[in-house]
Amino acid sequence: MRLTYPLLLNAKPQDKPYKIRDRDSMYLRVSVSGSKVWKFDYRLDGKDCSYTLGRFPDLSIADARQLRNAAANLVASGVHPKAHEKHLQQQNVAHYKNTLWPVCEEWLNDNRANWTAYYHGQATRFLARYVKDSQLGAMPIRDVTVAHLYDLIQSIAKRKTISGDERKAEGAPHIAIRLRQHLDAVFRRAIISGRVDSNPVAALKPSDVVTLPPTRHNRALEADELKHVLAAFWVTGTSLTRLAMRLLLLTSVRTVELRGATWREFDLETAIWALPGERMKMARPHVVPLSTQAIEVLVKVKEITRPKTSGDYLFPNARDKSRPMAATTINAALVRAGFNNERLFRAHGARGTFSTWAHERGFVPLAIERQLAHVEKNRVSRAYNKAEFLSERQKMMQDWGDYLESLRD
Repeated sequence: MRLTYPLLLNAKPQDKPYKIRDRDSMYLRVSVSGSKVWKFDYRLDGKDCSYTLGRFPDLSIADARQLRNAAANLVASGVHPKAHEKHLQQQNVAHYKNTLWPVCEEWLNDNRANWTAYYHGQATRFLARYVKDSQLGAMPIRDVTVAHLYDLIQSIAKRKTISGDERKAEGAPHIAIRLRQHLDAVFRRAIISGRVDSNPVAALKPSDVVTLPPTRHNRALEADELKHVLAAFWVTGTSLTRLAMRLLLLTSVRTVELRGATWREFDLETAIWALPGERMKMARPHVVPLSTQAIEVLVKVKEITRPKTSGDYLFPNARDKSRPMAATTINAALVRAGFNNERLFRAHGARGTFSTWAHERGFVPLAIERQLAHVEKNRVSRAYNKAEFLSERQKMMQDWGDYLESLRD
């Protein structure tokens, strides 16, 4: 009987499974449920065996015959087709594990407990964007050369066109340097696990592949300059952005700490903002005393956002309240207000301005460092500062709030 597609497609199930035979020991097995599977019967090592080729109609008659011929050749060589298939699967798994991206994943997972959530997320995003989604990600790690990595890092540092998730058609030299650091650690891990013998990243010194632009420091502002910034904080951006800028200046926290803040971290009655360690740069819990001016800002923020749970963000994203305010929002507002080039001032500059003011006012240096969440290198100082200077810092932050208010007045 000549097998045709309509014949096989219209074959109906019966009370018992049955076979529609082709040639050379191949047939289509129709089950009671109606499923149809190509099978190949053979004899090897004195035993009758059966090998499944695939399902019909996913596997056509012609393709099934080709697979049958390949299986018959294996049997002729004394190899069971199923054993050969399993061997190929194991080879594929081993090959995948030894490509660049899975090694990157292993490195990221190994370091998850040692890093802050922010740093781990950043490293994951960089490697996923530039390695996983590129040809390098699927390349065996042993085959990755210095030239491959040089081209990758250069393409990031000197980017001219928008591609993938990129937002701007311009180079990102600092990201290129950070990616080089990550890949250096990934290859060192691969050496330890025996998957490579050398580290190609080691041949690429940062200065050889990336030219960093001159550093633009966020300088501390004088009183007159600070007045201009404060004035901008009352007219620039949306009402929520203006409140975010004011709270940033009043608390001297990092921008990422402000953006990720949720209402559960605040106790307005005791005027304390308690940041958990997983949100801090050095993974240590941090307490920020709140001035009366900061409390006023928080009350206004609550009136605007009307949070429903303690887990809601203080400053939710304008498009998606389940996410925090975008990382560029505050600095973009400052640029629009004219704080660029010669008048350069960025959100992070608020910390330097506060630090300069506090030192000039004679506050205890260690209290200032504690307020800025800087970790002292000296173990004795670090232990002494763990829960100290709170009263000093409360006075310092209230004086700072009063000072900013006097400048605005």
